[in-house]
Amino acid sequence: MKKIINIFFLFFFIICFSACEIDNYDAPDATVIGQVHDQAGNPLQTALGQGSMKIRIKEISFAHGDSNIVVTEQDLNMMMDGSFKNTRLFSGTYEMWPYETCGYPCETEQKKVVELKSGKTTNVEFTIVPYLTLEWVDEPYQDEDGFIRASFKFTRNVKEGYAMPDVEKAQLLIGTTISSSDGRYTDNTVSITNIQEGNVIQLKSKVKIEFAQKLFLRISANCKDTYKKSCYTDIKTIDAKGFGR
Repeated sequence: MKKIINIFFLFFFIICFSACEIDNYDAPDATVIGQVHDQAGNPLQTALGQGSMKIRIKEISFAHGDSNIVVTEQDLNMMMDGSFKNTRLFSGTYEMWPYETCGYPCETEQKKVVELKSGKTTNVEFTIVPYLTLEWVDEPYQDEDGFIRASFKFTRNVKEGYAMPDVEKAQLLIGTTISSSDGRYTDNTVSITNIQEGNVIQLKSKVKIEFAQKLFLRISANCKDTYKKSCYTDIKTIDAKGFGR
């Protein structure tokens, strides 16, 4: 009986040791950081996460040129200022490109081959032409009835070889944190048309602000394109007064 037990533990040890040898890879510690710019060289204003675009990344060194090996693509999240970062990638050679953006297709022309090294940080930059550029006209403010009011205008951008999609809608986003949109205050979407390009468009909060608080404001707008991803202004803040119910 003792001999059988010893054989069992020996077999168990061999299996565990073999498994450890097979899985004995270094943890992913290569870092990639980057920035997406618009056609004017400004940081592209985006949604947090993948709401208005993402960066697609694919390791091409893993397969060593073997077409039978399938390599799964990953999508990196965006920050609201058009930057992105991932600190947990395996070292290797990657392809990276903007994907499902708020602008004209650029996957082919903006695709880059990047070498990521263990323990090192690699910087990558991309440029896209968004369908729309949104600008604040005046500083947003709270009116005497407690509503938040804002004004903006939009410009439809052109890219050679592509037709401009029609504009669709805009919205004033109001949040109690920099990355939130509070449904109590955020206004309903407003339909916009191409002929309003360059005109001042007025927006206001859905209801008056009940409590004194700091609010974060942003305006979004999108076109009737394939993905209908929103373009954004930068973020404004306002110290709102409370007007109760």
